[in-house]
Order: sequence, then structure tokens, then C-alpha cells
Amino acid sequence: MLEWLAIPAAIGVAAFIPKKPMSDEKKIERIFQNTNTCIKRGESTQYPKLKRKIEGDGYTTYIYTLPLGLDESDMEKVLPALQDGLNKEVEIELDGIIKLDVYSTKLSNWNYKKELLRPNTWETPIGMNHKGELYHDFDKYPHMLMGGTTRFGKTVCLKGIFHTLLMNNPDDVEFYILDLKAGLEFYKYSFLPQVKAVACDVFEAAEVLNGIVEDLKKDEVMFRNKGWTNIVDTPIRKRKFIIVDEGAELSPKIVIGQGKKYAEFCQSALSEISRIGGGIGLRLLYCTQYPTKEAVNMAVKMNIVTRLSFIVPEAIGSKVLLDEYGAEKLPAIPGRAIYKVEKKRIVQVPYIDDKMMFKMMEERKDELTNRKPVNDYRQAGNGENQTPTAHT
Repeated sequence: MLEWLAIPAAIGVAAFIPKKPMSDEKKIERIFQNTNTCIKRGESTQYPKLKRKIEGDGYTTYIYTLPLGLDESDMEKVLPALQDGLNKEVEIELDGIIKLDVYSTKLSNWNYKKELLRPNTWETPIGMNHKGELYHDFDKYPHMLMGGTTRFGKTVCLKGIFHTLLMNNPDDVEFYILDLKAGLEFYKYSFLPQVKAVACDVFEAAEVLNGIVEDLKKDEVMFRNKGWTNIVDTPIRKRKFIIVDEGAELSPKIVIGQGKKYAEFCQSALSEISRIGGGIGLRLLYCTQYPTKEAVNMAVKMNIVTRLSFIVPEAIGSKVLLDEYGAEKLPAIPGRAIYKVEKKRIVQVPYIDDKMMFKMMEERKDELTNRKPVNDYRQAGNGENQTPTAHT
């Protein structure tokens, strides 16, 4: 009688035993199946197969076979399902295999700090991902195309780059800023000797760009006479940064009235700067919150390797900025972006504001305002037969 009573008790206890949690490995396999991430040949179905699993610091890398016929677009479609199913941030990389990096923690906001500076270099912190801080080197990749929806970090990132370049090279950097939002973001920095011009509308922008192109022509002659092809292989330290904040305001298809012909000139000048300027020390940062074909001149875009995209409302915006989809699927988190050079990386850009910038500048006021002569070949004469002398 006692044994008979014990049986249902045992069954009742067993019914409340919790199920063993499904591993991430098993979840990924199930997600591949549920999303039909496979290739079907007749009666055969080929899913990605796990080859190996590597434990990293705060992340796990899963390497899968890539069935012949699956491509990057197929894997981009499954990425949201992987992130939702695992409730973790995931990055995908394809190179004959599928490499999934699954992170145990999520990217969080972080503030700019002066320890990020790398004096006497042209490297700027572009963001942080799960593997650490990422820097962009403007001597390696001279131009950058940046875009994304307003209020999601584009101008913050732009100011961080401006501040870093200024603090790293106060004696050798020059800025020409086309702040086409009426000068609201950058005009406050026009007092700095390194800031040579701040244009606030299309008319002023045309005047500034005209001067830059005239100097570009002189520099071409000097480089040709000396047999130079790239400024990084010369003693010249000076770099000129042309910052365009809101490139849509320079589009002839958007500008109306008398400004249209000025916009056409601006586009022609920016195209020339992006094509030729990199080798002689010009660096172009072209930014827009309206990533459309009208806002981003194709002649400019084709000469810019580096892209940085914050969230965009539609897939076409991602296609314009990155030449592929993905930015429209970024989480709606200020500062979250896709940084693309040789491959895409999701980053969280450092936060900085005007108050922080002015505080750090005040600490180095004498150094920033009492700058040494810029290292320019024109210092010693007309530049025809002079040899530049680099700062030490």
C-alpha cells in the first residue's frame, strides 16, 4: 500500500524537475533550421555544420561550414534571429566559412577621455567593440563617409575626431569646416588658429573650397617636381582636414535658386579633393543625415574607402552609405554604428560634448593657441626647389 502511494508522489516530483537549458550551440542549430538557412539539392538539405568552438575573453566564436550556394545576404537575414534567439549580440563574418562571434555582454555607452590621444599620429578612436578600442588612421585611409539619422551620434563622433586630431597635432593640423547647419556646431571653434575657415552656407562653402582647390593645384606641381606621390613618404607633417557637416545642403538637386550653381561648384571641388587630395595631404570627412543618392555625390563616394554609418530609417540609406544593407537593423541606441574599411565592425563611439572639449582644451591652452609654424614646404620660399623640414 505504501509503495502504491509512493508512485504518484514520485511522478509528481519528476513533473517539476526543470528542463536543462538549451546551449547556445543547440540554439544556433535550431535557428538555422527555423529560418531555412540551408541549401536544398533534390532530397538533400545542407545546413551549416559546426567545425569548432573557441572560447574568448567575454565571447565565444563558433565556426561553421558554409554550404555552397549560401552567401552574405543569406547570413545577414538570419542575424536578427540569432540575436533575438540567443538574447546576445552577434557578429557574422564570411570567408569560405561562417564565423559567429557571440558576446556574453552588450556594448555600453562610454565617455571620451584624454588617455585616448595618440600624440603625433593621425589616429583617432572611432569606437569600441567587444574586443577593445578601434582607431582610424587618416594617413592610411585619408577620407571618410559618415551618415545616419539625426540624434544618433553622427555629430558627436565628428567632434570627437576633430578634437583628437587637434590635440594630437596642434602644430601640424588645419581645419576647413563646412558647417552647413548654419554654423551651429562648429563656428564656436573658429577662434582656434588651427581652424582656418568655417563656412555656414553654400555660398561661403564655395569660397572656402575654391581656395582649397587653388592650393591643391600648386601642391600637385610641387609634388610632381620633387617626384613625390604620397605625402606620408615625405618630410611634410601638415595635414588639411575638410569637414562637411550635412552634405545634403551642397546637392544641386536639393539646393534651390541662386545657390544651385554654387552647389554644383562645391560638388566638383569635393570630387577633385577626394580623387587627388589624399596623396598631397588633404583629408575629407563627408557627413550627412540624409543618406540618399542626391545627398551623397557618387563621384565623391567612389573615392572614399572608409564608411561609418549610424542607424538609418530605411535599407536604401544603408546601401548608399555602406554599399550593403545592415545599418537599418542597428539597435536604436545613440552612438551605435557600423565602421567599415576592409570589413564591417559594430562599434559604440565615445561620447563627447562641447563642455568636455573646452575643458580639455583649456588644460593645454598655451600649446593650442601659441602654435609653432606649420611644417609647410612654402615656408622657405616658393616651394620649387626647397626641401621640407619635419617637426621633431
